[in-house]
Amino acid sequence: MRTIDILSPVALGPAQAKPLAPRLPTLRGKVLGIRVDRAWRSFHVYADELGRLARERLGVAEVVVFDPETRIGTPEAESGKVVEFARRVDAAVVGLGT
Repeated sequence: MRTIDILSPVALGPAQAKPLAPRLPTLRGKVLGIRVDRAWRSFHVYADELGRLARERLGVAEVVVFDPETRIGTPEAESGKVVEFARRVDAAVVGLGT
C-alpha cells in the first residue's frame, strides 16, 4: 500500500505577536510598496493606476512593486522575500481585503 504526503499550505506565522506600525501622517516623499500576484491578473491594472495616483495626488516619491513570483521555496525563503520588500518601503498595499 502506498502513502500520500499532504503538505500544509499554511505560511509560517510570526514567532511573536507584534503591534501594527503607527499610521504615517502623509505619504508625501515616501516609498509606497504594492504587492501584486499572478493569480489575480487584474490587480496589476489596479496596482499601475494606484501607483500613478499615489505619485500625482499624494506626492509619493517612489512606488515599488513586489511580485512574489512562484512560491515553491521553503517557508523561510518565501518569508524572507516579504521581509526584504517591507524593508524597502515606508507603507504598503498588499491586497484589497476581499
